[in-house]
Amino acid sequence: MDTHGTYTWQVRTYECGPDGRMTLPAVCNYLQEAASLNAEELGFSKTDFAAAGANTTWVLTRLRVRMARLPKWGERVTVLTFPRLGRRITAFRDFALTDAAGAPLGVATSEWMTIDLASRRIVPIPEGVFAKANTERAPVLGAAAFAAKLRFPEGAPAAELRFRAQRSHIDLNGHVNNVHYVEWMLEPAPVLDGAGVDLELLFRSETLAGDEVVAQAAPGADGATWLRVVAPDGKEHVVGRLGSVKNEE
Repeated sequence: MDTHGTYTWQVRTYECGPDGRMTLPAVCNYLQEAASLNAEELGFSKTDFAAAGANTTWVLTRLRVRMARLPKWGERVTVLTFPRLGRRITAFRDFALTDAAGAPLGVATSEWMTIDLASRRIVPIPEGVFAKANTERAPVLGAAAFAAKLRFPEGAPAAELRFRAQRSHIDLNGHVNNVHYVEWMLEPAPVLDGAGVDLELLFRSETLAGDEVVAQAAPGADGATWLRVVAPDGKEHVVGRLGSVKNEE
C-alpha cells in the first residue's frame, strides 16, 4: 500500500540565512509539517487520537536529515513522506525532498513514539497505525540509518550558549518544539559555508516554558561536530552530530 503524501512549498525570505539558502531549521519545519499533514490524511494524527477518546500525541525521538543541497530563496521544494513499519512503541517515517525540476535535494528519516499527554509517559502506538505503513517504498537511508550510539564527547573543549525556553517555543504538545533545539544547537556550532549537511539527533527529554538550557558544540574526531542541549544540572535533552556532505551544485 503506497500511503505517501506529497507537499510543495516555496522557500520564503524568512526561511533563509545571509547566504540566501534555506536554513537547516527551516528544512526541519518542512519535514514536521509534511509528517503532520500525512498523518492527518491517514487518520492517525493527534486530532484523530483525541476524536477516538485518547489523550495521546506523537513525539519525535530520532531524526536524521541528509541534504545534498540547501535550496535558495524562491525555489519550490516538494516533500514526499511516508510511514514505515515499526515496533510496539516506535514508528518510522521517511522523507524525500526534490526541487521544481524533480532533482533530489535530500532525504530524511525519523522515529516517533506516542505519549499520554497527562502523564507524559510513553504508551503503545494506537492500534491501526501500522496498517497504514507504506510497503511499496524502500527506506530512504537504508535499514540502519541511525547510529548505534550518539554520545557527546565528555571532557572535549566545547563552545556553549545559554538559552531560556520562551512561550513562543512551545508547540501543540506543550513542550519545546524539536526545531527550536536545532536552532539552539547550531548557534555555537561552526558554519558549514553552504555545503550539504548530514544531521542526526536523538531526543531524550522534554523542555518546558521557562526552563534554562545550555547548547553545546564540540569537534569530533572525524571532522564532524557534536551537538547537544542540556539542563543546567547536566541532564541531556537532545544529543546530535552534524557533518557536511559534498555540495552537488
